[in-house]
Amino acid sequence: VSASYSLPSVLVIIFLVMFFWTFGIHGWSIVGTLARPLWSTLIDVNTAAAAAGEAIPHIGAEPFYQWFIMIGGSGTTIGLAILFLLRSKSAYGKTLGKTAFIPAVFNINEPMIFGAPIVLNPILMIPFVVTPMVSATIAWFFTSIGWVGRVVAIAPWTLPGPIGAYLATGGDWRGAALNIFLILLSVVIYYPFFKMYDNKLKAEESADVENTEIA
Repeated sequence: VSASYSLPSVLVIIFLVMFFWTFGIHGWSIVGTLARPLWSTLIDVNTAAAAAGEAIPHIGAEPFYQWFIMIGGSGTTIGLAILFLLRSKSAYGKTLGKTAFIPAVFNINEPMIFGAPIVLNPILMIPFVVTPMVSATIAWFFTSIGWVGRVVAIAPWTLPGPIGAYLATGGDWRGAALNIFLILLSVVIYYPFFKMYDNKLKAEESADVENTEIA
């Protein structure tokens, strides 16, 4: 239990989950099965401490992952969904953005993982692993120094990020603010990889049009 709430353990868990996902295997189904009993212990202790008016002891309980790391789904892909919606130049990317954005708002990102796709995609795999690890480190730092309240409740996982973060931290507006900041950060981290991939899609579409015209 002690090991499960350290920052290194959080980063290892995130890396393993993302690693499995990049091969099309549901990472949370594998890693979460082992970690969830430990996360349950941590959130139970935090909830009891909050009810008793005591200091909240743990950072790395499950809601911490949900609202500060896996925003929009595994890989913090809400940033990628925003980019496809607003910045894509390829026809496929524009369609994908319109399809994947609303589910991403409610933390459902299978349309993005299998639609982009991220699975077995050497371009998008990199930010898919890096973004949640960066988000975890920043969120851990802000929480550990008391700038953001620690999680004390389990909010429904399909809530939009800022709302879920606000509820999970016991009504701390700073939790919602951190969630929004991390969403914007995910856009920044994904952007160069998105641009590279979108250009690749557009080039392929242009080549298809030229081949059709020649035929």
